[in-house]
Amino acid sequence: MARVAAEVRRGELIQAAIQVATREGLAATTTRRIAQELGISVGIVHYCFRSKEELLHEVIRVITEAQIVAAREAIVPGADVASSVRNAFLGFWQLVEATPDAQLLTYELTSWALRNAETEPLAREQRASQLAGIEQILDEVSIATGVRWALPTDRLARMTLAITDGVTLGWLVDRDTASAVQALETFADQLLASAV
Repeated sequence: MARVAAEVRRGELIQAAIQVATREGLAATTTRRIAQELGISVGIVHYCFRSKEELLHEVIRVITEAQIVAAREAIVPGADVASSVRNAFLGFWQLVEATPDAQLLTYELTSWALRNAETEPLAREQRASQLAGIEQILDEVSIATGVRWALPTDRLARMTLAITDGVTLGWLVDRDTASAVQALETFADQLLASAV
């Protein structure tokens, strides 16, 4: 078997953990099961990650980063503020619809992390990363369109995260896409009302 660079292997392990967790649930996502997914020894998993917790930390990071990237990449350069905000929500929503199991996994990971003191910082880090990503998008939209936000971006980011989390979780339950998109569009209008 050809030797694989540690960074490449780490990426493969993160994706394997996501696949196992979304297909079989978080409880079944053991280092042994992740190793089986890739056809490698458990020792390789522990060579790349000190623990299952460290690996799941990276899973959280990768999924959260994908959400922010999807929103950011949907913004068309040179667009006005309304189009930029609406496109960011659309990009995020397209990712949610394309990867429902991964989105469900984010809620499972948050609940799992909050259940003990050792992993609780992962939930806080996940939330901080999401908020920072949203703030960055708001700042980029502000700079690109020449508007400023009437409310502090940290407050707007918290509001945005509360809405996107709620809409996503609701959609995972009822799969009512029309209502979910309508809720996001309504919030986008409210967000735009704070652009001056």
